[in-house]
Amino acid sequence: MDSPMLTLIGRVNSIRVAGPKLIFFDLLQDGYCVQGLCNFRVLSEAGVTSSGFKRFHQILRRGDIISITGIPHKTVRGELSVVLRELPSLLSPCLRRLPTDLHDRETRIRNRHVDFLLNPQTVDVLRLKAEIVQFLRQYLLQCGHIEVQTPILAEGAGGAVARSFVTSATEFPDRKIRLRIAPELWLKRMVIGGFERVFEIGPSFRNEGLDLTHNPEFTTCEYYRTYTDIEELMRMTEDMLARLAKHANKLISSSLVSLKAPKIDFCHPFKRVDFIPGIEAAINRRLPNLLLPEAESMVAEIFQDLSLPLPATPTLPHLLDRLSTTYLEPQCQQPTFIVHQPECLSPLAKSFDHPVVNQRVSARAELFVNTQEVANMYEEENSPFEQRQKFIEQLSYRTESDEAGIDENYLEALEWGLPPTGGFGCGVERLCMLLSGVSRIGDVLSFGTLRNVVSLRRGHTTL
Repeated sequence: MDSPMLTLIGRVNSIRVAGPKLIFFDLLQDGYCVQGLCNFRVLSEAGVTSSGFKRFHQILRRGDIISITGIPHKTVRGELSVVLRELPSLLSPCLRRLPTDLHDRETRIRNRHVDFLLNPQTVDVLRLKAEIVQFLRQYLLQCGHIEVQTPILAEGAGGAVARSFVTSATEFPDRKIRLRIAPELWLKRMVIGGFERVFEIGPSFRNEGLDLTHNPEFTTCEYYRTYTDIEELMRMTEDMLARLAKHANKLISSSLVSLKAPKIDFCHPFKRVDFIPGIEAAINRRLPNLLLPEAESMVAEIFQDLSLPLPATPTLPHLLDRLSTTYLEPQCQQPTFIVHQPECLSPLAKSFDHPVVNQRVSARAELFVNTQEVANMYEEENSPFEQRQKFIEQLSYRTESDEAGIDENYLEALEWGLPPTGGFGCGVERLCMLLSGVSRIGDVLSFGTLRNVVSLRRGHTTL
């Protein structure tokens, strides 16, 4: 029984000449490779002339996109092949010489499209990122959430303490328009309006520094659900990440084979570290009452006693955050929740009196893996009076780079009644870095970090 004719389209990855009348080439498409066998003896039976075959041989280049038609065949070595029954059609020529490899990082990032063609790991990381986004979306939909889109441009950035990007709009030339820092306040307004379970996966922007794990433009996944406390948020996070890790590892072992699955144990329950007791145990001394006016100077004295360098802006939140970075986060190699951060570190979270250390702390948890923060969750402050006081306290810690303020519009929205609500947020790029095993955030961004994107206009690295 004759095999059916088929037509394939792809990019020529390699060309091998076995004589004046026999050419082999590999065709790549969507990660699959098929060998094409161009035999003049077979083609001549279909009317291909010697001069036509020779002309095709002369113009065919590595990187060309072609269409081939022929009979499927498997070689003695098991290679999938197509025995051509007509000359290939050139659909799009590659006018540049396609290199066989590309290792220099600067050259790769300036020619990302070529990097995609030559380095399977670059492509596999982005494919895994797409799978992660799809998994998060499906998981939250199955949990009864609805996906929404909230404004990216507004007069206030809202939702976090950070410096925002400022632009302008033709319609409002006298106003400053800011790119959002986080979608949090918009999403909680939707909860107030009756959307009891909402989520958004989308971009956020922070006009701050670049390093291995931070980029000013990044993707977040945030969800909010009513009548959910911090314990349920942590249970959901454990379940979601355990399932996601299993899904990612399955993909890496089957189709994204250039990646290496990290050795991380996502079996739950995850380890927990209580913020203040954990720090006090590590430094072997008690922290002062953090509500006292002199708490900042008292904590600074502890830094001096421990011979720790002060942060650049030694406000109480920055001092406490530095203690966590120094003593708690290094304990978080495997998935670990750091819980019950001091109230001053969590202005949008509900607070309570810690029963052991008798300090005012938040109903909050941060998930760390490999010493890096992966997710943040807390019970949302829903009292407009308490929230106003927390905004005011936040102003007392304000630095030149912070844009903390009192969001009167949000406080007015709270007056309509925000049900008891739990909120969760994670960085998609951080998740992708964790599950793909890469160490640079630029590797999980299609065209690298902001520095790479801006540099594209300043020069060109010729291949």
